[in-house]
Amino acid sequence: MQLTTSTDENPLDRASAELGAICEGHDDLAPPFDAGSLSRMRAHIININHSVLASTQDHVNAAKRLNDFARTLARSSSHFEAQDGDLAARMAALSRTLQAAGEELANADAVPKWPAPALTLKTT
Repeated sequence: MQLTTSTDENPLDRASAELGAICEGHDDLAPPFDAGSLSRMRAHIININHSVLASTQDHVNAAKRLNDFARTLARSSSHFEAQDGDLAARMAALSRTLQAAGEELANADAVPKWPAPALTLKTT
């Protein structure tokens, strides 16, 4: 039996996973968009995800933070466009994901219907 984590439908889980992959694959990035900064952004996204799935109390602040991260990633995508088109496209897509999640939180009075990271059992 193998434990896996399902993150297919939660935009913040997807964003966290993509940021992690970018950090692992691009540890040569230069500030202000270096792997350390992106890792810290990832930690904030993980915390925001836990917070918004637990309560509606922080949705306004979470939406603002996600939109700030989206703007930062949009700027970084244009920064990398000339040197690494694939990285730029990944950051632009990530920016859109975070912006959409932020808009969803800003326009809702309820806990999002996003699944929490759930352990699923796979038999091998």
